Amino acid sequence: MNIGDRLQELVRFLVVTAVFLVVSRIFFDLLAGRPMFWTSQEGIETLIWHSLVGGPFILFALLVAAQRHRSGNTPS
Repeated sequence: MNIGDRLQELVRFLVVTAVFLVVSRIFFDLLAGRPMFWTSQEGIETLIWHSLVGGPFILFALLVAAQRHRSGNTPS
């Protein structure tokens, strides 16, 4: 696998991570009965902060899952 393929895969995982964070925040706001995060600057700042803290963990999990899938290893 060359570097172009790996970069394309990384960009795809970054997009999936961002979508996951935004969609989960929308569902959380709906379930909590709160106004959507984009209605206030504090809500946007909170989303950015949570993305900076939690985003790398989600990205790491996606990369590990892709590596396991590629190598054919499955947990037993």
